[in-house]
Amino acid sequence: MTHEEFGNMMEGNLVRGYVYPYDGYRSEYWFAHSPENIASFIMQHRDAREIILTDVADNKILNTIGEFIDQCPDQKLLQKILPHLIPQQMGEAEPQEISVATDAEVEEYYEMCDEMKLEL
Repeated sequence: MTHEEFGNMMEGNLVRGYVYPYDGYRSEYWFAHSPENIASFIMQHRDAREIILTDVADNKILNTIGEFIDQCPDQKLLQKILPHLIPQQMGEAEPQEISVATDAEVEEYYEMCDEMKLEL
């Protein structure tokens, strides 16, 4: 991902994804908020024990058990996600490639932004 693509992603509405594998430690990712991206992120991590998605303030968007949504407080959002998720679960569609950043990459980006502001 280029710095420009990364910057564009970071300026939008973001989702934080916590992925809990069956073995090992959780991984944290950031990606642009959209029903299509949420569905693809879930399916790209379908082998996880659980996925928790939150907004930037860590308010819960949804959680999964494997590739299946367990709880989604925003039922309107759920109805937008399902048309993208179900065909992928049924093998009728493939998850789309989405730009995803790790926690370390996000931290590095914000540090770079802070340094650039100090230099101005």
